[in-house]
Amino acid sequence: MSRFPITESECDNIIAQPKRVRANISWVHKPNKSWVTSKVPVEGDFKGQIQLITTLNVEEPSKFSFTLLLNGAHRIRGLDVSGSHLNKCSDQQYWYGQTHKHPWTDSCPGGHAYTPTEITGTNLHEVFMQFCEECNIDFRGHFSPAPTQAQLPGI
Repeated sequence: MSRFPITESECDNIIAQPKRVRANISWVHKPNKSWVTSKVPVEGDFKGQIQLITTLNVEEPSKFSFTLLLNGAHRIRGLDVSGSHLNKCSDQQYWYGQTHKHPWTDSCPGGHAYTPTEITGTNLHEVFMQFCEECNIDFRGHFSPAPTQAQLPGI
C-alpha cells in the first residue's frame, strides 16, 4: 500500500477533469519579503480540496511558480519558471534557473521534474493562463498585477 493518499492515475484523472477558479488572484507577501503569493480554491468534481498557488519573487520577477496543492499537503502538478533544483528521486537531472514541470508520479510524488516544450508565455499572466489551460481550469477571477519590490511595505 502506498504511503501517499493518491496515485499517479488518480492525479491524472483530476487534472483531466474540468475545474473552475472564481476567486481573484491577489498578492500577500511572504515572511522573507522577497516573495509574494496567492492562494485560491479550485472547484470541481473531485474528492478533497485543491488550491491553486502562485508564487513570485519580487526581486527577480522572471522567477515564479504555480502549484496545484491537494488537501494542503500534496503538489499534484507544478510549474517552476526560472527555478533551480535536482531531481532527487529519479534521474538526478539538475535545473539551474530553468523552466520545468512537476507532475505527480508514483515513483517520485511531486518531486520529479522535466523540461516542458509547450510553455510559450512571456510573462506571469500568460504562463498562468497556460498552466490553467493545461490543468483544465476555467479561470473566471481577476488576475491582479503582481506588486514590484518597491510597492511592498518595509522593503
